[in-house]
Amino acid sequence: MTLRLPYLVLALAAASSPAFADEVRDHRNNTAPQPEARDHRNDGNVEVVEYRHRGPRYMLPLKIDLGFAGANTAMGYAPGIGAAIGIHWASLSPQPVDTDVGIGVFGALLATPVDPAMNTSSGIAYGGAYLEVGHTLARNDFARVWASGRGEYLASSAFDKDKKGFGLMGRLSAELYTAGAGVAPRGVFLGSYAIGLYVEAGARDMVADVSKFSMGAGLTFRTPFAFLW
Repeated sequence: MTLRLPYLVLALAAASSPAFADEVRDHRNNTAPQPEARDHRNDGNVEVVEYRHRGPRYMLPLKIDLGFAGANTAMGYAPGIGAAIGIHWASLSPQPVDTDVGIGVFGALLATPVDPAMNTSSGIAYGGAYLEVGHTLARNDFARVWASGRGEYLASSAFDKDKKGFGLMGRLSAELYTAGAGVAPRGVFLGSYAIGLYVEAGARDMVADVSKFSMGAGLTFRTPFAFLW
């Protein structure tokens, strides 16, 4: 009698089942000891890192300017870069304000044209402290335009000469801003974030051969007060 293939497979499986029966185990009730859990915190082979509290951190209510600066000299026009940073009331106030008062420091580096006689370029450097007062010309919930005046006390150096003097600058700036206050589990926030553009022009009493007229333009930023612990 000829066996069909399915019956042959079943017969072979039945014949071999006793051999596999001894190998099948029920692990549900397996009581074999499991590997012991180890606490590696005190293991000499494991490095334990301890984090120390570094104390509170601050962010001040600042206004930051960064951009172009320039002045006329006896050798020609001198372009360069200028920057200023100061603490300002409009950066601290959680409500939009129309008046801003700030104090800070500023500085600039200018490059004069090459001297044909010496084939070299003499740079100009100046910087000092400022007091600024400003008022908004226009303002809404997200943008404002400022007109401000800045009084300066500065020192300048150019053409192997040094001088201390005063300056008076007028400024126009426009910025996008957001203001408010907030309290988080690990800190507080108070004041304004802002980004914008500024232009300035005025007079600075600098060394001889450098014109008193000075000008500049660039980007302006504001950061609020923040305290984290």
